Amino acid sequence: MLDIQATTVGPLWVNSYLVWDRATGEGILIDPGDEGKRLIELIRHNGVKIKNIVITHGHFDHVKDAGYVSSVLKAPVLAHRDEIPLIEHVSEQAEMFGFPPVRPPRIDSYLGDGDTVFVSSYGFEVHNTPGHSPGSIILYNKSEGAAIVGDLIFFESVGRTDLPGGDYDTLLSSIKRHILILPDSTRLLTGHGEPTTVGHERAYNPFLTGMYRDET
Repeated sequence: MLDIQATTVGPLWVNSYLVWDRATGEGILIDPGDEGKRLIELIRHNGVKIKNIVITHGHFDHVKDAGYVSSVLKAPVLAHRDEIPLIEHVSEQAEMFGFPPVRPPRIDSYLGDGDTVFVSSYGFEVHNTPGHSPGSIILYNKSEGAAIVGDLIFFESVGRTDLPGGDYDTLLSSIKRHILILPDSTRLLTGHGEPTTVGHERAYNPFLTGMYRDET
């Protein structure tokens, strides 16, 4: 049985996801953006052996404690190659928002469009979804009907595009190509806020229904 547990961490309320197979104890950790000690306690409490730490995108609030968790758990950190410039400058990002400097994590391996991240026998398809940032990715598991989407799309909203590397038209294209093609029942596990579904966003997200298109 596959478990996906969200833990909200840090002052910007990032959703970090612990995904594990209860039968084998193998798992991955996605976006350990803060409160690394708390996340490690959760992992150990559930008896999970972390195989990989996956970064959906390189903004400081999603990567801040990735290096620390990696060093404690001896787990490699994976991200898209196009996020390296952002990750290398996470300290400047944090200071721009009034937070203390952040040490960038070492990226041990790169993820690309079409790759698969495994949790035991459960495969998560990797899709590169630029727009919020150039190397943003989502992780989709068809059998579970779930996609972990980072800051690409939110409940009745979308990721911001006014940060370096962001582009509004590219973001909408990524959503159309990688989100709206999924079944309406697919759960969207977002980087901030509550989860939603493809069907709900198709019907009610104002950025997708056209309400805000003339204003952007």
